[in-house]
Amino acid sequence: MIIEYDGGRYEFEFDDITVKQAMKIEKHTGVKLTDWGDQLAEGGNLLALQALGWLVLFEGKGAVDDADFKMVPLGHAFMKALTAQAEAEKAADGPVPTVAVPASNGQTPAAGADLASTISSVTASL
Repeated sequence: MIIEYDGGRYEFEFDDITVKQAMKIEKHTGVKLTDWGDQLAEGGNLLALQALGWLVLFEGKGAVDDADFKMVPLGHAFMKALTAQAEAEKAADGPVPTVAVPASNGQTPAAGADLASTISSVTASL
């Protein structure tokens, strides 16, 4: 996801968090990494937000508790990026296409016919 904050664009992916960064986040926030992600999504947790700012703005370097930034703008920027990512994933999923079973041996399966039984009957007639 791309977080746009204070005139900059910052790339952030949960999958890119290293084990050392995860351990620092868990120590700083007092919760497991997965719970930290939940806290970020819920909003309102300053320790969770500080850990995010440390990762995004300070590239996970230095002490987590030394990360200082404008909390409201970063919180809003993160929520906007999270919403945009969710919408993009939903759009990418899109509608599931209907796949027609091809006619074989001059036979067309009846509507709603079981594909496995159709294949069995076609192969039996070969």
